[in-house]
Amino acid sequence: MENKGIVNSRAYQLIEPEKFEEVILQHAVNNDQVVVQPSLASICHADMRYYTGQRRKEALQRKLPMALFHEGIGHVVKSKDGSLAKGQRVVMVPNIPARRLKDNTIDDNPSSNRRVVKDNYLPDSVFLGSGYDGIGQQYLVLPTENVIPIPDHVPDEIAVLAELTSVSLHAASHVSGYLCCGKVAVFGDGPVGYLTAATLHHVFDIPKENLLVFGAIRERLAHFDFAITHLVHDFNFREEEDVVAVMECTGGAFSKNAINQAIDLIEPQGKITLMGVSEEHVPLNTRDVLEKGLTICGSSRSTDEEFKTLMNAFQSQAYQRTLAKLLPDQNERIRNVKDLQRAMNKATKNKDWGKIFLSFEWD
Repeated sequence: MENKGIVNSRAYQLIEPEKFEEVILQHAVNNDQVVVQPSLASICHADMRYYTGQRRKEALQRKLPMALFHEGIGHVVKSKDGSLAKGQRVVMVPNIPARRLKDNTIDDNPSSNRRVVKDNYLPDSVFLGSGYDGIGQQYLVLPTENVIPIPDHVPDEIAVLAELTSVSLHAASHVSGYLCCGKVAVFGDGPVGYLTAATLHHVFDIPKENLLVFGAIRERLAHFDFAITHLVHDFNFREEEDVVAVMECTGGAFSKNAINQAIDLIEPQGKITLMGVSEEHVPLNTRDVLEKGLTICGSSRSTDEEFKTLMNAFQSQAYQRTLAKLLPDQNERIRNVKDLQRAMNKATKNKDWGKIFLSFEWD
């Protein structure tokens, strides 16, 4: 594996849509870094957009070839500073701060006049599986702060949901000051909407009567038994009262309707957090945004702080039971490129509501 501070890592790189190739990547191991062997990954919609070629052509040309996946856990192989024991189960934080890419140093004396931007919004930061080789490889070399220990009472299949849940937790933090003032609504009945609603209920203690979830598929909404659910097709959004915060988790072609329905729904001076990703521009009802004095906030990715919070929250048995509804019946075994190709092709046809997990077998 390692030779004079260099780690050789087998990687399954996507070289073009629907085509993987096994290559050997070389990673230098510096101080304050950890070598992790990925064991379990979850397929994200972002991975599928790369795999199926649904990203813009220029984005594909710029980012490929690349090992996919950013939702995952693994085991510590080596910790340069000894802070983590060999074999320790860990979850990987995929957002690597820009400050860690510059000689692996931290600016401990920032100017008091300088505006502080969080790591997940810094343009020079990198993100696993998005223009930077991700979890689909034998060894990852990460800054220590990007490797979070998993408590003994948190199963692997729950821990692997940490990345996607951390995005929901970060987004919810934007409206945390509003949550005691009225109802909060979530638009979206997919995994992102489910995890966001679950986070609001289990982490922020929003009771069922104050948590609304809007979706388009009745069968999916049935899973949200901790919230009041409504189908978007037959709901009068201008009649609901006391909704002071909205989380939009739809994305794609549904963003337009969801965001404008949220504008109709929300109380004056409420706050809307956008989480759904769309490749196209989305028209907004700016007249009501202005008349109501609304705040619309974009939210993307997360930091290590959200992962730490979740490793504590995930120890709750009630939270685990809620999260378990997203788990697959079995994981996809990945031993080579053919296995990964088969799993991704299966994912393109997947119409189920839950997640698809990849169980890596490297030896």
